[in-house]
Amino acid sequence: MTNHWIDIGNSDCILIMGSNAAENHPISMKWVGKAMENGATLLSVDPRFTRTSAKADFYTALRSGTDIAFLGGMINYIIENNLYFKEYLAYYTNASFILGKNYSFKDGLFSGYNKQTKSYDKSQWAFEMDKDGVPKKDYNLKDSRCVFQQLKKHFSRYNLDKVSQITGTPKEDLLQAYKTYAATGQKGRAGTIMYAMGWTQHTVGVQNIRTMAIIQLLLGNMGVAGGGVNALRGESNVQGSTDHCLLFHIIPGYMATPSTTWPKLADYLKRRAASKDPLSANWWQNEPKYMVSFLKSMFGKNATPTST
Repeated sequence: MTNHWIDIGNSDCILIMGSNAAENHPISMKWVGKAMENGATLLSVDPRFTRTSAKADFYTALRSGTDIAFLGGMINYIIENNLYFKEYLAYYTNASFILGKNYSFKDGLFSGYNKQTKSYDKSQWAFEMDKDGVPKKDYNLKDSRCVFQQLKKHFSRYNLDKVSQITGTPKEDLLQAYKTYAATGQKGRAGTIMYAMGWTQHTVGVQNIRTMAIIQLLLGNMGVAGGGVNALRGESNVQGSTDHCLLFHIIPGYMATPSTTWPKLADYLKRRAASKDPLSANWWQNEPKYMVSFLKSMFGKNATPTST
């Protein structure tokens, strides 16, 4: 999760989807209660009326597996009603980046799809670069090929009628949930999302969470007290399996296990592209440092450039 449980107490609005926190993560609900004592609103969206729902200021149901439609409708609502945090969106996300001319989305498929291999050529999704190799940007978010305008176009399909039809959620409930949560998209306010296995244990689990991440970025709810995209964990087979190196394809530090794809250490170390944008965090360009530190911790004085 992006924030500590205690930080939930700083939220102005808490949306719980894919989780029955009151029953399965009761300590997290302690901090939800703290936030509510300070005036926060608790929203529960769940196929079932749970113990969490009973604690909520507002509860609405949806069909199991339709979370993306519900959240897609919220994205459309936020954009169409200009409720997004423009300054944050323009300068702290890639919403201003200009996509290359090869990028498109049509009939449910992105550009670069190969019917024979059933895979994508992701190079067609690249940003347009300037002469220095830095992505071009439009901080006004008006260029038709900037990420924001493409996002707006993509989610325009999720109108209230369509979302209600897919989710089974009444339109008036959709509006109330959207309006309440979208109100956090301004300075001095923060909204958080709490989810658990009800989101991750789907074939589209990653997309569930990505969609909510888009909402948090639109509203500027990342990197602030009381914000974040918060997975309620504690199960030994989830985060711990990665942190304690129990997964075959990941070594400590969340680094990929070396394979024949990179026969030499030099091949492994150069696989991450370094960004030419001086404002880019591009944290994974530091992976070579992490790998060298890991090797030194494992092999001590035997870990030298000549030993590779």
